[in-house]
Parts: sequence; C-alpha cells; structure tokens
Amino acid sequence: MKMNIPVIGLVFGFFLSACVAGRQSQHDLTYNVEIHTDAEGQLEPVCYIHLQVSPLLDLNRKNWKLYFNSYKNPQIDSAEAGKLTVVPVNGDLNYIAPTADFHVGDDRLVIPIRQARLRNISDFPTGFYLVYNDQPDQYYPFTNENPQYDHLVFPENVLAQEIYERNERLTPKHTLDLGDQLLPSPKAMKSNGQSYTLTDGSLIIADNPFAGQATYLTNELKKYTQLGLRTVNDPTKAGIKLKYWNLEEEAYQLRIGNTGIEISAGTASGMFYGIQTLKRLILDHYRDGKCILPGLEVDDRPRFAHRSLMLDVARNFLPKEKLLQVLDRMAAYKINTLHFHFNDDEGWRVAIPGLPELTSFGGYRGHTADGMGYLPPSHGSGPDSAATRGSGFYSRKDFVDILTYAKERFITVIPELETPGHARAAIKSMEHRYRAYAQTDSNKATEYLLSDLRDSSEYRTVQGWRDDAINPAMESTYRFIEKVITELTLMYQDAGSELKMVHMGGDEVPAGVWEQSTAVQRLLREKPSFKTADDLWEYFYSRVGGILAKKDIRMQGWEEIGMKRVNVNGRKKMEIVPQLRNNGYLLDVWNNVYGTGAEDLAYRLANQGFDVVLSNVTHLYLDLASTRSFYEPGMYWGGYVNPEKIFSVIPENYYRTFLRDDLDRPIDTATLRDKVRLTPEGQQHIQGLQCALWSETLINGENFDYMLFPKLIAFAERAWAPQPAWATASNETFDAQYADAWGRFNSVLWNQDLPRFDRYWKNIQYRIPTPGVKIVDGRVLVNTESEALTVRYTVNGGTPSITDAEVQGPLKEKGLYRLKVFHRKTGRSSRMMVVNNR
Repeated sequence: MKMNIPVIGLVFGFFLSACVAGRQSQHDLTYNVEIHTDAEGQLEPVCYIHLQVSPLLDLNRKNWKLYFNSYKNPQIDSAEAGKLTVVPVNGDLNYIAPTADFHVGDDRLVIPIRQARLRNISDFPTGFYLVYNDQPDQYYPFTNENPQYDHLVFPENVLAQEIYERNERLTPKHTLDLGDQLLPSPKAMKSNGQSYTLTDGSLIIADNPFAGQATYLTNELKKYTQLGLRTVNDPTKAGIKLKYWNLEEEAYQLRIGNTGIEISAGTASGMFYGIQTLKRLILDHYRDGKCILPGLEVDDRPRFAHRSLMLDVARNFLPKEKLLQVLDRMAAYKINTLHFHFNDDEGWRVAIPGLPELTSFGGYRGHTADGMGYLPPSHGSGPDSAATRGSGFYSRKDFVDILTYAKERFITVIPELETPGHARAAIKSMEHRYRAYAQTDSNKATEYLLSDLRDSSEYRTVQGWRDDAINPAMESTYRFIEKVITELTLMYQDAGSELKMVHMGGDEVPAGVWEQSTAVQRLLREKPSFKTADDLWEYFYSRVGGILAKKDIRMQGWEEIGMKRVNVNGRKKMEIVPQLRNNGYLLDVWNNVYGTGAEDLAYRLANQGFDVVLSNVTHLYLDLASTRSFYEPGMYWGGYVNPEKIFSVIPENYYRTFLRDDLDRPIDTATLRDKVRLTPEGQQHIQGLQCALWSETLINGENFDYMLFPKLIAFAERAWAPQPAWATASNETFDAQYADAWGRFNSVLWNQDLPRFDRYWKNIQYRIPTPGVKIVDGRVLVNTESEALTVRYTVNGGTPSITDAEVQGPLKEKGLYRLKVFHRKTGRSSRMMVVNNR
C-alpha cells in the first residue's frame, strides 16, 4: 500500500501593506514543511514547496527570485521543470526563478525541489527569502513554523525496534558503588569507610604554589552552594589541604577521611583536576547548607596528554557567554585543549587589529543587492545580517577574556587559521579591503590580498564554493598570515599566556585550484622544480612553517599537511609524504570513513613517524546525528555518532568497534583485516584524542547543547580514563565485558551526571535519547535508556506533551503512535519517534 504522506508544504503568508520601509519586510511570513514517501515507505528526495501567495503579489510578472540554502544539488523536479529553474549562486546559496512558461492561476503555488539526499530534518532546504528584481535591496524572509518538524509523520518501526533491543541489553545498576560514581573514571579509587562534613566556614589550607587554586575552589562553591570557605595559612588546622607532592603533570591524589580532605599534586594543573573531582563530589552531596562527603582515596592521571574539543564558531557564531560556559564544562570533565575553529568560508570571528575588514565584512552574513556588503547567507542564516547566528564576532577584548578564562582552567586554546582552502571569508574580506583602497592607495589595497584577481581557475568544493582557496604564489598571502599570527600572539601575551601552537588547516582543497592563476604560472616559471600547481602545496606550508618557526610556534593541521596530491593512473589523490614528518607537524587525522581507503590513514601516518591526534569522523564527530532517525538533526556523511559510539572507541585498535558504515548498516569486518595496524613505535606518536563539533546545523543555542551533551562526557571518559579492560579482552569475553562497562557508564550518566546538570546548569539543553519501541503480536512495547526517563505518547493525534498519557505497560491500540521520552524530574523531552501498529 502506497503511503502518501502530505506533500512537502512551504506555506507563506503574505500580508503586504501599500508601502514597505527599509530593506526587510515587516510582515510575519512563515512556511511549513511536509514529506512524501514512496511505495516502500521510504522518503522521496523531493521537497514540495507549497506557497500560499497573497493576491497583492503578482508572481506572474516573473520578476522575482526565491533564495534558499542547500548544497545537496537542488533541482526543480520534472513536474515543474519547465516553469521554474534553480540557479546555484555559491556555496549552499541558490535561488529559484520563473521561466517564460511560468504561470500561477490562483493563490497556491507548488514548487517541487529534488535533492541528492533526504535522510533527516537537517537535509531540508532552509533560509528562504524572496527578492524582487526591481527592488534588489528589499527582501522578504520566511520563518519556519515548526523547526523541529515534529508535525510530520514518518513511521520508523525498524529503527525503533533496534533502539528497543539495544536498551534491553543495558542492565541498569540501581545501586552504584562509590568507585562507579566519578566521570571521567579515575585511574584508581577505593573507599576507606570514613566521611567528612563540610559546612559554611570550613577551611582551606594551601601550600604556596596552590593559592590560586584555593581561590578558584572558594569562588566555585560560592556559585552553587552556601559553603563560604576560608583560606588560612596554618597546617595544623583541619579542612581541605592543598599540598605539593612530586607528581607528574596533571596527576593528583585525593584523600577524604574523618580528619579532613587532602589533595596532593606536583603541578598547578594536577591540583586543578583534583579540585574538579572534589567539586563534583561536593555538588553531588551538598544538601541544606552542608555536605557529608564519603571517605575515599583517589590516585589519578590522564591517559592522553592531548584531550581536545574542536569547536567551529565560523559556520554559526557562538556568543562569548556560551563559549565561557563550554570552557567550564570542559574543565569539569578534564578536557584540556580547545581547538578554536574561528574562520572558514562562512565567517571570520576574531577581530584582528589593522585588518578591520575581517570582521566588519567577514563577520556578517546577509543579503545585499550586489553581494558586496558582507558574506552571503549560508546554512539557513537568512538575509538579515543582524538577525541570526550567521553573524557575529569576538572583539579583541572578548578574545583576550576567552584566553584568560581558558588559562585559569588549564585549557590551551589552539587557534585555527584555515588555509589555503576553507578561507573564503578571509579572501573576500581582503578583496573588500582592495576595493576600498584601489583608487586611493594601491599599496594598501594589495598589501594583504589573498587572491589573484585574474585567476580563472574552475573548481568546486565539497560544500559548493568556487572561490575559497588562498593563492600560494602571492607575497601578500604570507604578509597576511604573518600579520594575523603576530596579532594573535599579542592577544595571548595580554592574557598572560603563550601562543605555542597554531592550526593551519589544510583540509579539503579541491583539484583545480590555482591552475589558471597568472601569479601561479609566473611562480612555476621561476621555479622549474615545480611542475604543476599541485606542487605549490609543499611550497605554501614551507613558507607558513617559516613564519611560525620565527615565533617558535609549532604547526598543527589536518592530516593533509602531511600529504600531497599526486597523479596516480590519471587520477589525482592524496598520498603521504614521509619526509614531511621532519617538520614536526602535529596532524589531526579525521578521515577514516568506511569504504574510502582511508580507514587506516591515522595508523599509517603514526607508523611513519608523524605525531597524530585521532579525530576520527566515524566515532568522534559530535555534529553527526545520534541516530538515523528522520527527526534527528545533524550530519551523517561519516555515519552516526551517539554517546555509546564515542565510549566504544579503542584508540590503539579502532577497527574492533568499527561496526557500521555511513548508512548505519553492519560492516563486514573481514574487509578491515588487511588494514594497517598501529605498531608499538606508531603508538608513541598518538598524542591524544579530539572530538569535533562542526556548526553547519547549529542554528540556535538549543541545537548546540543538544549536539554537545552528553556526547562530550563520553569523550572525556575515553580521553582521560585508563585503557579499559574490555578493550584488550579476548574475543570470547569481549562482548560481555564491554556490555557491563557501557551499562555502568550509562547508569552513572543518568543517575549522577545529568541530574547534576538539572540541579546547577538547567539552561544547558542536553539531548534526551528517543524511546525504543517493539511491536510483538499487536502489542507495542516501549523502553528507555534509563529508569530516570519515562515515555508519553499519542495515537492518531498530535505531538506528545508532558500532559499526554504515560506508557506504563504494553500498548494495544491500533494506529499511528507518536512517542517522546521525558525526564521524570525536569520534564525535558526527546525528539519524537513514530511507529505504526497496524
């Protein structure tokens, strides 16, 4: 039976007055989205856009463009292909325009948009706005009436049953041992059967090196409790003692007994992490003005020295206050590196003195008649340069504040200066500067130019850009890079820090760049050893490396900076260049996508002597959707990543838990047997782990939290905690040991960690997992990941709310079930799950 769920509808309400002042329409214009499925119940990759058109708008004049964002090759579907056309602009910006055959006879217009893919709600076209050709500065933006798309009905019985069976394998521990209650798990911990009570006025006694940490602890407890601690310089007093002991970097010992609390460390960072563990215990046990702490002994140190969160604030901006909140949570979970991706094609987010165009132009996205005012709308940011997270930047003071805040929490901020690709915001900002000075000061106009204005090279990036690669043959390119690095160095100095590492990008530069550049052709003539434009890759990074070396800064980059594009049997591909290891680069290796041949790339690089940070897309990209559900936001090109996927990664042998491909289908693990294994020597070059949160789909603060938590907690466990026993277990015992460990972690997550969020950080909108649903003999069985959660539902009705019926046993009614998980205490809810009980 064919299910014909209503056509995708984009319903626009137009209520225009006689005149409109300003560039933006003052009217509330909205749209809605619906979906179609085929005879097998699968989503069709066609979006049927329903426009409800006011008679005041005469679309038959054919003088309009409907702009929107999608980089999934949008086309008008065959039914209307002769009446409308899609014109790609750049990146993911396109517009729909009427042809000579276009005609609308009433107030209803249907536009079918076919895309290359439609798997989840993040695939829908976004950012719609209308512009009339004779009023190019005037735009009419449209608001999505239901951005979660939970009005749509798409049954997912198969996925729901998989989640149910996965939940069934969890064995919740209703009584957690004391040793189970800390995340990330310490190296060693035991109970001593004692206890200690903290009250208002309790004392801190700190050795001289740890006075700053004593102040930090005092201030933190003031935020969340009524415990006003006092610092005294009398070692005979009882209380919290912060003691120097000869321990390695970041290591600490914590002792809680009847006579007091003692934290020992050999470094300020070690003391800081000991305080994080103590603070966690205090927040969990604080009640009514006092805190009775259980007696325990902890000996702890990190598994990896480099524990990094890559945060993309370029695609969608993150306000300073939210970023500081992230730094707090990173510190609490002992994550010590922020890889700060502050510029890309879609935005430049840090003010650089002397280059104001980078933020006055490159810090904003919006519509202008000539496209010259700022960057174009991307990722649904819309036409208004002031209205969404597509625009924004950190002032110099803001960035110094961020660096200072991070330093106080022992977090190293590594700025990423994206080069030579993913650099359109910088390129176009410098072209904007060129235009401003071209008639008055030619030297100033070209001083920092990043593009050859006569370059006619044709290429297209994965994200659809045709002009985002910095030209390596221009001296102004290197002046720009040195200028930015110099200014960043000064900001670090003002924050009392030191810029020791800069990430120079290097990823996803497409074939075809620079080939028609006159500057490149001139350089190739001057340097006969260079045969093609591809040879300039090493030249570029050699020049950049020289700039950094003068300032004693180490270069980090994506894996490609240890590689080179070569011609193999007539096809261009990236191959490792072993001699580049001598440059001392630190490589973030992201590409291990199944079926690409790069599954073992990280191990091949490490085995050849490159220092590597594992940034595996398949297990560590937080922006990938948690499940393949239609309702789940996020990317999926590298697979699906939920907290368990992160928890399961084995850095020394990630093949062992490499179980599903990008379509969420089981992998034939035999295909991985011939992949390169990590050698003992290669293991010494694994410097750490990095999770990444790219922001294309993070169009609001709620989405940001939803993608980050609780995935970040699972990452912290894998980056800090010792290698778990299950990682090296025999094949016969692996499944049982792993299941027990995951059950323990999941119980701590829901019984300890996330309830702490609900007590102290209620504004963090972490993800609630969707329910599992299994239909057996007409009975609908429902479960969740934790007893802290419950499920509410409707049958043949609307989206479930906190007031709808709660599942309390098997459900028997026939019909279309919509279900959501709710947190029992807070009422937070999951995305929707839909199943059909025919």
